Amino acid sequence: MIAVSNSGPLIHLAKVGCLDLLNKLFEHVIISVVVYNETVEKGLKENYADAVIIKKAVEKGFIIVEDKIIEKKGRISNSQLHRGEIETINLAISLTTDVILLDDEEARIYAKGLNLKVKGTLGIIIDSFRKKILTRKKALRILDELNKTMYLSADVYSFVLNCIMT
Repeated sequence: MIAVSNSGPLIHLAKVGCLDLLNKLFEHVIISVVVYNETVEKGLKENYADAVIIKKAVEKGFIIVEDKIIEKKGRISNSQLHRGEIETINLAISLTTDVILLDDEEARIYAKGLNLKVKGTLGIIIDSFRKKILTRKKALRILDELNKTMYLSADVYSFVLNCIMT
C-alpha cells in the first residue's frame, strides 16, 4: 500500500517515536514539497526533534517528496483548508493512492467527500495494534503520549481506547 500524508500524522508519530509504524504499514509514504517544508525545513529552523526524524525518513527513501502534482484528474482548491492539506489532497487524487493521512477534521471531511480513503494518526495506532505490530501495552502507552501532544476529545480517546482494549 502507498499513502500520501499531510504534516500532522508525520509530526505526531515522530514526536512519540513511532514514525516507523508507517514503514511497517505502507510500502511508501509520499508527501508534497509543501508538507516537507512544513515538517522538515520549518521544523529544523524551530529546532524540533521531530523534523530531524522526518528528514531521516526522507533521506532513507521511505518518505518520498513529490515535487510536482500530476494533474490527471484536476486540482481542487478550498479556502477553508491549509495549503499543505490542499496539496496533500491534490497529490492523493493525482496518484490514486491507497490512503491519505490527515488529522485535521475539515480536511478529512473534504477528502472523504472526494471518495478518498482517509486515515489519521490514531488510525495508524489502531491498525498497528490490530496487525500485531504493537502490543496492547505499547499501543496504550502511545495513545497516552499522543494525548499529551495533540488534542483528543474524550469521545475520540474513548473510541481508540475501546479499539485497543477489545
